[in-house]
Parts: sequence; structure tokens; C-alpha cells
Amino acid sequence: MPNTDTTVPGQYQQPIRNFRGRDVVDFVEFVDFVPNSNMRIWYNNVAEGYPIHRHSAIEIAIPTKNKYKYIFDEEIINLNEGDILIVPPDVLHKITCNEEGVRFIYLFNVDFINNFFDSEDFAKLLSKPLLINSDTYPEIYKDIYDSFMRINDLYFFYSMTVKEIPIFAELLSVLSKLVKTNYTDEVLIPQTDKQRKVYFKFKNLIEHVNMNMDKNITLDEAANYVGYSRYHFSRTFKEYTGITYNEYIANKKLSLAIRMLESDNARVSDIAMKLGYKNAAQFSRIFHRECGMSPREYRVEYLKKKEAARTKKYRSSSK
Repeated sequence: MPNTDTTVPGQYQQPIRNFRGRDVVDFVEFVDFVPNSNMRIWYNNVAEGYPIHRHSAIEIAIPTKNKYKYIFDEEIINLNEGDILIVPPDVLHKITCNEEGVRFIYLFNVDFINNFFDSEDFAKLLSKPLLINSDTYPEIYKDIYDSFMRINDLYFFYSMTVKEIPIFAELLSVLSKLVKTNYTDEVLIPQTDKQRKVYFKFKNLIEHVNMNMDKNITLDEAANYVGYSRYHFSRTFKEYTGITYNEYIANKKLSLAIRMLESDNARVSDIAMKLGYKNAAQFSRIFHRECGMSPREYRVEYLKKKEAARTKKYRSSSK
């Protein structure tokens, strides 16, 4: 049976075993997930804060009694009862709390989302901390809050196991609602037959370009694909996406490069070829300009962080 934390009500005791404590090195926290899982959820009722830190997990906070404060580099977010705050992975933050209260804190490893075809929508959604309440998301707030309460029931009901699949199903449902809401807020919804025709032309073009990134489809070729002149295409593409065609290609290539460097052991020259660069030198030069390090240096740093997290998780689960 798991150990008992006498400061926490019985129905909110940790499954399998209690939290062992924080492990922070140079502001990086190695999360003590439940052994052999990708999550940890706390019922937190103590009047204490947490110094500046970051972690690779996504963090979610929901106060249910009294307030809670998160401090970021350029922003302070005061959470009221019922507010939901989503903190993106690897974002430095500090928490202050000077009074007793109750809040649920969730930490999830969501690295698997990077392998999704539409992972860029998720990255765009969590480009900064996201506050969810009845004012910011009036149409879906209640559904999202109820999803997290169901996650609590699934997590705390069991004492010797963690129901990861239904819990992550609820989490993905939340993220899907948020992505859909933010996407439709930013994109003109086609109302007329003419607008729908343009919408699907550009939707098909983007899918075509994404699937043929190695072919370096030029602006003229893209314009011809949708049957527009170069000028009309450039103007309409920016209206549709918010950026120029060349900016879209550059951003997409960088995103795919990062995904490839993190997900497999392909050689830098092979990645350069798959993304349509002239050679590895051109790819490395552009990557360094955008990321401040070479592709090889990026991969080494990523693997170091991944191995440190894996080692920490192994040590925790073997105790």
C-alpha cells in the first residue's frame, strides 16, 4: 500500500507511492512522476510557494479554495478559485502562496504530441501560459473544468495503479477543444461559395507543400497549383496564413528539422536532403542562425536532457 501523507485528505492520497521531493539542478526540475507513468497530480493545501524553475512536463494548476499566483519572466497571473492555468513545457516560472488554500497541480509528459501530424497547432496554442476561465473561454470553460475533475477521480480513486489511457484521453480532449477554439478565432470561416472555394484551394496547397518539402516548391509553382497569378497568390496566401509563402516554408522546414533531430538518429546530411536544402552546410548555417546552435549541437543537448530525465525516472521507480 502507498505511504500516507497525514496533511492530505484520504481520498486524495497519492497512488502507488507518495511524492519523494523536488530535484532541481540549475533551475531544471526533474519531475518525480508516479513510477512507470507519465504524470503526477497533487492535492496541494499548504501555504508555500516554489522558487523559479522549469521542467519538460506541461503543468496545470486549478485552485479550488483561495488564490494562487504564478510569476513568469514578463507576466504575473493571479489565479482565482476555479481558474485553470496551463504552463507550457520548459517555461521558467515561480509560484507564490501566502495563505492556506486548496489547489490541484498536474504535471504531464506530453512529448508524444510532437509526433502528431498537427503538433504545430499544439505548439502554437502553448507558445505562452494559457489562462482558462469563464471570461477567457466562456463556451468551453465548464467542459474543460469538468474534464479535469474527471481526471482527479481517475487518478485518486486507485491506490496501486494509474489509469493513464483514460486520463490522457481526457487531457487530449481538453487540448483539442482549445486548439479548435483558437484556430477558428484566428481564421476567417468561409461563408460564401467563393470563400469556401478559396479556403479549400489553400488548404489543399498547404497539404501538398507539407508532403513535398524536399521538392522546394517555389512561389510560382504554388501560385500555378491554385491557378493564381504570382501577385494575387502572394496577397491571398498572406491573408489566409498571416505570413508570406517564403516565411511559411522557412518556418515549416525549421519545425520539421527540430522534430527529426529529436525523434530519430538520421544524419544531418540526410535531414538536409529530406528538407530540400542544397547540402548539409546550408542546412547547418540556417539552423544555427535560427536556433543559436548547429543541428548536431542541438541533438546533443536534447539527448542529454532526455537521458537525464530517463535516469531520474528510473531511479525513482526502482526505489
